[in-house]
Amino acid sequence: MTDSDKTATRIRDQDVDMSDGIEFTGVTPYLYYPDGDAAAEWLQRILGLGPARRMPGSDGSWAEGEVAVGPARVDISGGHDPGQRGGQGTLLIVGVNDVDAQYRRIKAAGVAIDPPRDEAYGPRTCHVDDPWGYRWYFLAGRVAVLTGSATVEPWPKRCPPSDSARRNPSMRRTR
Repeated sequence: MTDSDKTATRIRDQDVDMSDGIEFTGVTPYLYYPDGDAAAEWLQRILGLGPARRMPGSDGSWAEGEVAVGPARVDISGGHDPGQRGGQGTLLIVGVNDVDAQYRRIKAAGVAIDPPRDEAYGPRTCHVDDPWGYRWYFLAGRVAVLTGSATVEPWPKRCPPSDSARRNPSMRRTR
């Protein structure tokens, strides 16, 4: 067993009190793009996201901002390299009501996209990589959610972490 396996086992086996009153309210991806204006334009035109809001830098170009994704958002930093790997390794999961319509929208824009498919765990999905290497994963339908027993909940409605933990005391949170 490697050191990382030992650490993962130790963390997984910790018994953490879930009644501390902390409730998570969301998570917002923060993506780095070399040109925030170009990224926001592509996300809106090709993926149908938006509207976008931005704060310009001293040169007038996108410095910081956000693009709406339904009731959520993706924050964008412009003028920054997404790193040596670009967005590779980053997967953004976006719930939609019609994966096939989303696929047609992206394909009609001339962008290469994986065709929709029905996943073994429930939803219908399609995937597309943006020009900077971030992978956008669109899904619709029901997702099997592990809560200690076979439970299926509709996407994107999920139980808040505290509710899930109260229903299933075997769930553990790590610090």
